[in-house]
Amino acid sequence: MSYTSLARLGTVMILALGAACSKDTFVPIDPGADAQGHTAPTAETIRRNAAVLQEAPFADRQDFADASKGLIARMPALRVEGAGTMPIWDQTAYEFITGDAPASVNPSLWRQAQLNNMHGLYQVTDRIYQLRGHDLANMTIIEGDSGWILVDPLTAKETAAVALDFAREHLGDKPVVAVLFTHSHIDHFGGVLGVVSPADVAAGRVQIIAPDGFMEEVTSEN
Repeated sequence: MSYTSLARLGTVMILALGAACSKDTFVPIDPGADAQGHTAPTAETIRRNAAVLQEAPFADRQDFADASKGLIARMPALRVEGAGTMPIWDQTAYEFITGDAPASVNPSLWRQAQLNNMHGLYQVTDRIYQLRGHDLANMTIIEGDSGWILVDPLTAKETAAVALDFAREHLGDKPVVAVLFTHSHIDHFGGVLGVVSPADVAAGRVQIIAPDGFMEEVTSEN
């Protein structure tokens, strides 16, 4: 098939999906799917997922105990609104992930999702705190002598601002003196304008620290 034919086929598929998925309705492509587009797991899927339960020590709950350590506070109904009709972040959308894994889901992935749902403000060790579940990534706070050093300020300014406000509510109102980007994935730097202003950086009140080649990597990836 030529490149032109592939392009035309792709256009037809996009138009077909657009017609099937309007803002208010969803028409499943698979006739066996439910209103959300879900299909029942096959017998092979059920068998393989059940086999995983025999391969790993699921009765060992130490990772849940470890993930709970240092919890200071948890924001109920964690949902961050944006300018549009959809929220920027909605942690409540994952509240269905409780109990045993359904037959359609790998039990290890279900368990990992349950661990990811343990959001909140945590103390990692002396003078180091972490905000988990406010975005795709975690934002770490290092308490310096003159203020806070923030590590990886999340994906969006809205989520970063909410996370920082929540930390100040429980840890006190301290100035941000530095922001550190560990790497160039957008969920580790995209929310920086929610925690510092360009004016503070230009005036030298906030230091931005990033790896060598950071701007080149950001540009090439995004």
